[in-house]
Amino acid sequence: MQITRIKPGGWIIILLLLAGIFFGVRSCRNLAASRQTSGSSGSGDIAASGGSTPAQAANGDILVSTTKTKQKWMQAEIIKFNQQSQGGKVSLQLAESRDAMHGILDGKMQPVLWSPSSPVWVYQLANVWPGAHGGAQVADVNNSQSYRTLFKSPLVFLTTKEKAGYLRPLLSGPAPWEAVRQFSLGQRKAPWGKFHFAYADPLNASSGMLTMSLIVTAFVQSHNQSDPIAAASSPQFATYLSQLNRAFVRDPSAVGSSDLEKAYANAPNSRDFITAYESAALAAVAQNPDLVMIYPNPTANADQTIYELSGPWVTESQKTTAAAFLDFLSKPDALDDGVQYYFRPAQNGAQTLSDRLSPATRAQYKSSYASIDLPPYDALNEAASQWRTEMKQ
Repeated sequence: MQITRIKPGGWIIILLLLAGIFFGVRSCRNLAASRQTSGSSGSGDIAASGGSTPAQAANGDILVSTTKTKQKWMQAEIIKFNQQSQGGKVSLQLAESRDAMHGILDGKMQPVLWSPSSPVWVYQLANVWPGAHGGAQVADVNNSQSYRTLFKSPLVFLTTKEKAGYLRPLLSGPAPWEAVRQFSLGQRKAPWGKFHFAYADPLNASSGMLTMSLIVTAFVQSHNQSDPIAAASSPQFATYLSQLNRAFVRDPSAVGSSDLEKAYANAPNSRDFITAYESAALAAVAQNPDLVMIYPNPTANADQTIYELSGPWVTESQKTTAAAFLDFLSKPDALDDGVQYYFRPAQNGAQTLSDRLSPATRAQYKSSYASIDLPPYDALNEAASQWRTEMKQ
């Protein structure tokens, strides 16, 4: 066998190739690690672990938990804040609102700031926490210094131009869910044939919870009930929900608010309408001129609020960072960044958002709307549990 000798210059080339492979693998690992931290900078290990290390806590580094609904906006603001912060840094963790609430209760998540898709989750956390922690508070929902309401998110129906002419009088009228029930039962016929619709999982997704609040309110009013908790627990409501949902499209890959909105935007003919946050619907309409928003009257609204938590894991240094970040998010520049994602600022934001819309999109936008008082958490939780039971059958 003949052995080929490698010239001295060849050894140099081989060494350079090996070095390139080594650093390439190392860079890929670093890139993968950075992606696991949700794209935030300064303290990514927090997002991976669910809480901060003692050193990070002492430095004032904090974790902010929110949902996919505000992910892009929140990531952008975190990067800007971290670049100018002389103290603690902020890191982002994504979790659906219910999952985050239970994660905090179970001690698996320890954010310093929490921004679920509706305040109802924080109110429930604040209600349950003291019973398991000697009466201590974890969130002071009555202290305006410990939270900021940033945006308002009314619920809308999202459909197509082809179907909007027929659906608009029904869905914006006085009894939209009775019309949906009649479609599902075959008592009312759609001119295009078979009828299908969808909304997000009301147990895990806040747009689904808002949808359920409209359904519960409609049932209470149409059945002359006075106690929404008792109404949502009744066999009559279970029957009503079952009848209404016969035309419901169940897609296990699209149970969250954002996932459902994306699925519908990609395939509008898969359902005749979905319920969605106004911000998501505006974004979809801007991308696809064949889509149309319809506002329920009244609708349900979710205040997009961020709360400072006061759990035993929060240090004084973290409180300082949290207060600074709350103030940062409340400034006009940060709120204006939110308008880019079609969020409606909570304070005098209707016109601000309208001015940023194209003429075609603005024609569908309502600067003012009526909204219901949300039913109690226990009523919504019971109704959502009935929904989950039905979907498993």
